[in-house]
Amino acid sequence: MSPVQDAPNERLALSGWQRLSPWAVGLLLISAGATLVRQHMPLLLGAGAGLAMVERVGLRELALGGVLLLLVAGLLSLLYYRRFRFRLDGDVLIVQKGLFEHREFKVAARHVQHIALHQPAYMRPFGLVLWEVETLAGEASSIQLPGIRRGLAEALGHGLRGAANIAEEKGSPGSDSDPTGVRGAVLRFALTPGALILHGLTSRSIYVIAAMLSPLIRPLERWMHDRLPQLDLQAWLPESTLLAIVLGVLGLVAVLALLAVMAAWWRFHGYVLRDDGERQVQVSGLFARQEQALSLSRLQVVEWVQTGLGRLLGRGYLVCHQFGAMGGGEAAESRRFLVPGLATEQGRELTAVLWPGLSMGQPLARVDVIYRRVVFLRLLLGSSLLLLAVLGLVGPGGLHPATWGAAAATLLVISAGVAQLRWMAMGWAQEGAHMRIRQGLWGQRTSIFPLQNLVSVSVQQSWLQRRRGVATLQLDLANGRVGLPYLPEGVAWTLANRLLASVEVGQAA
Repeated sequence: MSPVQDAPNERLALSGWQRLSPWAVGLLLISAGATLVRQHMPLLLGAGAGLAMVERVGLRELALGGVLLLLVAGLLSLLYYRRFRFRLDGDVLIVQKGLFEHREFKVAARHVQHIALHQPAYMRPFGLVLWEVETLAGEASSIQLPGIRRGLAEALGHGLRGAANIAEEKGSPGSDSDPTGVRGAVLRFALTPGALILHGLTSRSIYVIAAMLSPLIRPLERWMHDRLPQLDLQAWLPESTLLAIVLGVLGLVAVLALLAVMAAWWRFHGYVLRDDGERQVQVSGLFARQEQALSLSRLQVVEWVQTGLGRLLGRGYLVCHQFGAMGGGEAAESRRFLVPGLATEQGRELTAVLWPGLSMGQPLARVDVIYRRVVFLRLLLGSSLLLLAVLGLVGPGGLHPATWGAAAATLLVISAGVAQLRWMAMGWAQEGAHMRIRQGLWGQRTSIFPLQNLVSVSVQQSWLQRRRGVATLQLDLANGRVGLPYLPEGVAWTLANRLLASVEVGQAA
């Protein structure tokens, strides 16, 4: 049977009440128990209360109490399973659940913002997935189906997408798209092992891992203080202290790079991106497989991100933002649609797919040169304060006057060079109905968005900017604020009026 005939049959089957898989009850019980133990048992045992409880109550009584708690949790999980059901009523997903309080949730297909499938390692042997749908209201309105068959999850996603496409076609009588919403997916991008390694090296994961490992510095310092005097280090350490420090720094960087590559392998192993017409679907993960779908009609901003090392190696990644992907944290990060390990040309090609008609051939315009002067003066002021602090520590006679002069000249040259690079990195361009804004110094981030996706536009001027005839243009987007500082005043107002006109035209359409 063809996909066109399968889609109505799937929606017809989903019109009846569906339940979670029976395996999901035990899996969720084990997962909740492991989370509870991981969160509370280390504190309990660390304080010595656990051993005291075992000695006072007895090991047999404690085991019986644990079995009793397990039976109660199992009965509650079974009751939760019996009261959890869902169905697809036309273009509305209805979910009923609740243990002691019965609640019903309804989500219309036209309000669906994000659909994701997660398959942790403990669910894979049973063929179950965790299906999650999020509406335009953000994370607070997300609904999860924790443990359904993969085929049922895919049919549910196809049913919601097909209903959304039919609703859009009712508003566009001349549309000739497939009313079922089922199209043949085309492989758009597959991440090779070499590109995966380069992404681990050139992404920002190495900084995140360094921040996560920073609390271990103090215990490692104490361990080295206790153990190093007992070891014969002269046999394998170089005699030069400077060489030993350099080797230590290189070893630390190598460890961080290895951890970053392992983190990238864990998250993006087997990454493939498929073009499913109105949607872009990505699947990745080494042990915990996850599938994300990006609806092009909900896409707001595309960012091309390159770190400093990524610019040297010609590598970067795309971050696609929808509504609700603002802020930080694991939840916001999971809602961002990220395409890793891209070469520069691949990034251009995929950006053209996401924003049809965008060639990115127009060169970026720079802001006024006053921005360079302001950055230079700020850096010069900071370096002067640093030099004065060093002077206060070592005293005027601590160093030769020629050394002080050389240090001041070096800081002056560095400040001028950094200011020049900052000014050259800042740029913007308007290409038809789209706009590009590039920011950054060593690492760069280029935001690309249609003009009609702007939330608000504002022009700001300080006292110094008014005297110099420049202004700062602030653009509020779905993923945050982007600023163009020190534009000529006439250019800033003209661009702001043009952007506001585009927003009004888009809203009227």
